[in-house]
This record gives sequence, structure tokens and C-alpha cells, in this order.
Amino acid sequence: MFWDLLSLSLAKLGTLSLLLIIPVLWLRYSIRRNTYATYKRRDNAKDAPLTFPYLYPILGSLPITYLWSPKDFVLNPGNFFQSAHPVLVRILTQEFYVIRGRENVKALFKGSGACTSIPFVKFALGHAFGLPAKALSLYDKDDSGGSQVPYPGSTTEPRNRIDYNVHHSLIQFLEGKGLSPFWNRYADSITQQLHGLHDRVRSDWDYHADLMKVVGDEATTSILNALCGPYLLNLNPNFLQDYWDFDRNLQTYLQGIPWFLAPKAYAARKRVLNAVKVWQQHARDNYSDAALGADGDDPFWGSSFFRERQKMFLEMDGFDYAAIASQDFGAIWAARNSIATISWAVFDIYRDPELLASVRAEVDACALRDADGCIRFDIEKLLRLPILQAVYAETLRLRMHFYIIRMPDKVDMNIRDWIIPRQKVIVTPTTAAHMDSKAWSTGSNNEHPVDQFWVGRFLKYPSEGGHGDTKSHDPTASPTFSTKELEGSWIPYGGGPRQCPGRHFAKRQILLTTALMVSLFDCEILGEGKNVREDFTLKGFGSGVSHPAGKVPARIRRRDRGNL
Repeated sequence: MFWDLLSLSLAKLGTLSLLLIIPVLWLRYSIRRNTYATYKRRDNAKDAPLTFPYLYPILGSLPITYLWSPKDFVLNPGNFFQSAHPVLVRILTQEFYVIRGRENVKALFKGSGACTSIPFVKFALGHAFGLPAKALSLYDKDDSGGSQVPYPGSTTEPRNRIDYNVHHSLIQFLEGKGLSPFWNRYADSITQQLHGLHDRVRSDWDYHADLMKVVGDEATTSILNALCGPYLLNLNPNFLQDYWDFDRNLQTYLQGIPWFLAPKAYAARKRVLNAVKVWQQHARDNYSDAALGADGDDPFWGSSFFRERQKMFLEMDGFDYAAIASQDFGAIWAARNSIATISWAVFDIYRDPELLASVRAEVDACALRDADGCIRFDIEKLLRLPILQAVYAETLRLRMHFYIIRMPDKVDMNIRDWIIPRQKVIVTPTTAAHMDSKAWSTGSNNEHPVDQFWVGRFLKYPSEGGHGDTKSHDPTASPTFSTKELEGSWIPYGGGPRQCPGRHFAKRQILLTTALMVSLFDCEILGEGKNVREDFTLKGFGSGVSHPAGKVPARIRRRDRGNL
């Protein structure tokens, strides 16, 4: 009887304690929330960002709703991703700073020269691309920094400066001597690819179950051939499918889901890595200096980029051919954003007859036929077409969902007098910047909300001071295109010294491929395909340019070249 009474008393005490703790926690939360909402920084003071208020001490700001609706969570005005000023977020044992807002983002990029990317690159290579542990350990040992001149006191040998050497090789390829030959190979390849498709498509309508796949396959084939030469695809006929299977499972790898819970995802990764190994072994076995072209490229390695990286990586501690394949597949996979952008751009043009007519008027005016009857474009002219550029920019604004991550390395970072301590993670979601209705034009009567495609956000007409609707202007007026006024709001390539080095190539690739598509083909998107949504599930959100949530059935036919 005594023990029964004692148990009952303890149970009542526990219930009473819980009833007392909940209002205490809620009061504490309410006070912090009110302080956070009304906080005004002192003039001329340098402060650490406030901690975003949370109810439960251990859980912190655990984003439960993110699991089933990540985009909605990011855009929810009540959560930390929408904070008007820098904020510290605590989740379980982790903490990070969130930066949002045009001026804050601009300041972040301006000050990011002293940041390191090593922890995040190591995480991605290890989790997603399967880089072996010996090679990964080199990132932990690299204390030299990301600049050409190592940090004072660094003990890292020049050959083992993996962060700097890898980034420098990308810069040389995508912004230096490698860009011109790489671009020429892609331009020739995509022109031949799409003219080949044109020859296969009937002059009457051909049905295709998914327009996005048709466009994506052609663009992927061309970029892989331009990057790697013909042998990657020739030796691995299923690589195209495996490449996109890997991509669709990227979040599976990054979230650390074990292989036995996702065997198909890990089988896809094994296939793409094996394909790269097979191609690179073939290149090592068959390459000779006699195969070199005038631009330094060859048919076995494709671009000199991969051939030179073999030498660079083999000089590093812990690297073998398997590790090189992981690193190189990471570089190959990075092309997926521009490919997905092309598919979305073509989709949005074809479902809007007025926009299609405007884009065609621009590109037809600078199209030429070569001796073989192929349409050719001067890329410098395409880069000056305002409406085509607006399609490119609006596609990236609407479809890019990515987390830009920085970390101050040796010194604290000052963001408009907010002090971010060194070795602390800073996160900036592109979605928050690109969907900020206060930063973007939505038309004279708000008829173009930020979650809809509208090229007018990037077009300025002589009669107005800002961006405006093409339908409200004299059709003879020539608009201009610019993203300069949108710095800090339009951030699909990140910013600062580690801004995406492939941005120049990507823009050319997207403009040329889109111009060829609208020049060569008529397309009718069918049924609900016109309203296909983006995949905003946990599996599809946050990896870059989004995938469609479904297929886009369409009818395609040759466009009469006599119309050009």
C-alpha cells in the first residue's frame, strides 16, 4: 500500500512539474521572441547577431515542418530564414548563422575572401561522391588557405594544397585558357545534336512523353562530349541514365541515409563512378602526345582539364585512380544545373506563344546557315539579346534552390557591423533571396507574383526607370537587360571570390541551346504538362536548379527553315 501511494504521489508530482515547466518555457520563449522582434541595434555599435528564439532548450529551432515542405518552411515569414538581420540558429548540438536581405548578402560576398570552403567540400565529396577516406583526410591537413599565397605558418606542401589547387584548376579551365576550346567543342556538339534531332523529327507532329527529357538528353550528351570526349559515353552506353539517377538521389547521399535503406541510389552512384574509371583507364592506355590538338585537348581525355588533373592528384598524398574518379565525377556532375536550366527555359518559352514570338524575333535576326545548312549563331550577338537573356535570368531566379555556405577562417567576419565569429557556419538560401516580393518587380498591379515566371523583372524600357511589363509598352521600343541593380537579390551563382567559376560558360550554353531549340522546332505542350510544378519534396529541394515533379508530354515537329 505504501509503495502504491508513493508511486501515485510521484506520478502526480511529475504531472505537476510538467504543468509548471510548460508555462515557464512559454514565458521564456515569449520574452525572447518579443526581444528579438523589437531589437534595434545601437548606433555605431558592433554586435553579435541575436539567437533566434526557440521553445525547447535541447531541440532549439528544430525545423520539423521542413521534412515535408522545405520550400514553404524557407519562405515562412515566421522562421529564421526570413530574418531581416543576421541571426544565430541553434538546432540540437549544432548552430549556424543565417544571412538574408540584399545589403546583408552583398556584404557577405564582399567579405568572403577570408572564408574557407574546405569543410563543405569535404562533406559533399565524402557523402555524395564517395571520395575515399585517405584522400578526404588531405582536406583536414590543408591549413594553407584558399589564396595563391599560403597562410603564414602553413605546414602544407604546395602539392598537397588540395583546396587551392583544385579551385585553381577549375578557374584555369572555365575562366582562363580552357574556356575558348571548351566552348567551341560544346557549340559544335549541340549544333550537330539538335540538327540531328531535327532530321529525325517528322515535319508532322511527333509525340514525346517528356519534353524536359528530350531537351535534357541532347544537352547532356553535348556537354559530356565537350568535357570528356566521345569515349565516356561510347564505353558506357547507360551513363546518361545513371547520371540523372545519381542526381535525383543526391539528397539521399547528403542526408547520410545508409546504403541498405537506399540500395538503388547507391547502385546508381557505383555505376557512374565505375563508368568514369573505365573511361579514364581507357584514356591512360591509349593517350599519346600525337593525339594532342592545337588547343591542347585530345579525343581520349577530351579537355586537357582532366588530363592535367590526373598529374595534379597523383602527386597528392592519399590519391589513387579511384579517388581521382570521385573528384572528376564531381566536376562532371556540376554541369547539371545549366542543363536543368535549359529544359526549364525551353518549357517556359513554348508554353507562352507571345514570349516564343519575341524570342524567335530576336534569335532569327542573328541566325546564319553554314555550308551544310546548319543554323549557326554568333555567341557575342546572343549575349546581347535582352529578351533571351531575361529568359535565362528569370529561369535561374525561379528555379534555383540552393544553400550558399561560407565560414570565416582565421578572423571574424563583419557584415554591416554584425560580427560573425570565425569558424562559424553562415547559410544564405537562394530561395529566400529570389522569392522576396519586396526586392522584385511584380508588375504595375502586382499581376506577376514572384512564384511565377515573368521576364519583365529583368527588362527595362526607355520610358521607365525600373523593370516593367512588356505588354504595357510600345512594341517598337527596345528593352535593355541588366542584373546589376539586383546584386544581392539575384544570386544563382553565389558571390565573392568563390563565385561559381562556370557561370560564364553556363550562360553561353543556356542561351545557345535555347536559341537552337526555338529556331529548329515547333512544340505544343499537352494537357497538364503546361502546369507542371517543381519537385519541392525533401528529395528534390536544395540541390540547385529544380526538377519538374512530373513529365511534360508534348508534340514536336520540324520548324520550316524557310521561315528563318
